[in-house]
Amino acid sequence: MIILASGCGGGDSSPDAAGDGTGSDGTNNCAPIGAQGQFTRRANNPRYLPGATYTDGKIDISISDPDVYWDGSKYQLYFMAGHATSFSATDLVQVIRHASSVDRVTWTIDDSPVFTVSPDAGAWDRTHAETPTVVYNPAAPADRRYLMMYSGASGTFPHPGYTFSNYAIGAAFSADGITFTRVPASESPHGKAGLVLTGKQAYPASTDGLVSDPELALVNGVYHLWFSSFACTGTSCETTTDFGIGHATSTDGVHWTVLEAPVRSLLRASADTKTGGQQPSVVYDAAHCRYEMWLTSDVGTENDAQPIEFNNMMGVYKGESTDGITWSLNYTRARDLQWSQTEAGEHLGLLTGADVAQNSTGRLMLYVGFDDQNVPSGFFLPDRTMTGFRSGVMTLQVATRDLP
Repeated sequence: MIILASGCGGGDSSPDAAGDGTGSDGTNNCAPIGAQGQFTRRANNPRYLPGATYTDGKIDISISDPDVYWDGSKYQLYFMAGHATSFSATDLVQVIRHASSVDRVTWTIDDSPVFTVSPDAGAWDRTHAETPTVVYNPAAPADRRYLMMYSGASGTFPHPGYTFSNYAIGAAFSADGITFTRVPASESPHGKAGLVLTGKQAYPASTDGLVSDPELALVNGVYHLWFSSFACTGTSCETTTDFGIGHATSTDGVHWTVLEAPVRSLLRASADTKTGGQQPSVVYDAAHCRYEMWLTSDVGTENDAQPIEFNNMMGVYKGESTDGITWSLNYTRARDLQWSQTEAGEHLGLLTGADVAQNSTGRLMLYVGFDDQNVPSGFFLPDRTMTGFRSGVMTLQVATRDLP
C-alpha cells in the first residue's frame, strides 16, 4: 500500500547503533552542539488515514504508537493498527505494521503485519500487542539482528477498581525487520513466549505494577530500554506509589536489569515518585555524545479542551542527558510540540505519544491526531462533550526540526 503526502528527506545513519564519541586514543571526539531550530508541522498533514482495504479484504480502523528511524537511505516506520472486517466488526485484532519512506512524501505500507497478538488462548499477550520499538544490531546473530519490544496484555489489571489493561513488555527478533518471532518460552525469564519485563520486576517491593510503552536505543553494544511504569501497594493495590518512566539495560534483549524506576530526574517533583511522565521516545546522538528524550506529562485539566477523550495529550516535552541516567528537563518551558485545534489532522485532539528519528543534525517527529476531516464512512471517536461517539478518524502527523 502506498500513501502519498508532502515532505522532504535527508541523510546519515541510524541513531540506534552508535558509539559514545570517544576515540581509540581515549580522547573525547564529541562535536559541539550548533544552533537548533524548533519543530514545525509540515505542509499537507495528515500523512495517513486508516480505512484502506488490504488483500485479506479487511481494513485498519486506527493508527497509533509510531516508531520511526532513519537507516541511512529510508525512514523505517512501525506502528500499531486495529485490523477488522469493518469499523464496527467484532473480529478486531491488534497488528503491528511496517512502512518505509525515502522522503516522508510517499510511505509504502507492507500488506502483511510484521507482528500480531498471540493466537494462544492462554498467552499473556493474547489481546494486546502494541507500542512497538525496533532497533537494528549488526553484531547480533543473523536471526536476531532486529529486536522489537512491545506492550502486551491479556486482560484488565487484576485488582478492584482498575479498568486499564494488565500491561507487560515483550521481545521478538527478526532477521530482516519484516517477520518477527517472539523470544521462546525456554529463554524468557518468566517462562512465557515473548515476556521479558513485568511491573513486579520493575517494582519488586510493591504489591503489583505495570510496564508499557517501551523505547529502545543501542549504545556501545548495550540495549537501553525506557518505558512507562506504574506501581501500587495495599491488599487490593489501592495506593499508587510510583508513576513515571523507568530505565533498564540488557546485552541480549531478553534479560533486563532495571536501573531506576521511575527515573528521578524525569519527575516533576523529585521527592514524589508519582509525578513522572510516560510514552518516552529516545535517540542517541553519537556525534554530540548525548541522549535526547521526548515524553508526555500532562497535569490536571490541561487537555480537557480537546473534543475527543481517548488517551489524550497536550504535546511532548524534551529532555537531554549525557549518560541516559541523569536528565535535564524543565517542565516550565514550552513543549517541543503542543496541540493546536487549528492545525490540519488534529482538530479534535492528540493521542498520547510521539516518536522522533534523527537524520544527521535534523529530527523527524511522527505523532497521531484526532480529526473530523475526510473521515472514512462509519468511523467514530469517543466524544468528550457528548454521550457516546462522534464522526472522526486517527491521523498520522509529521513535524520536523532542522530538515529541509
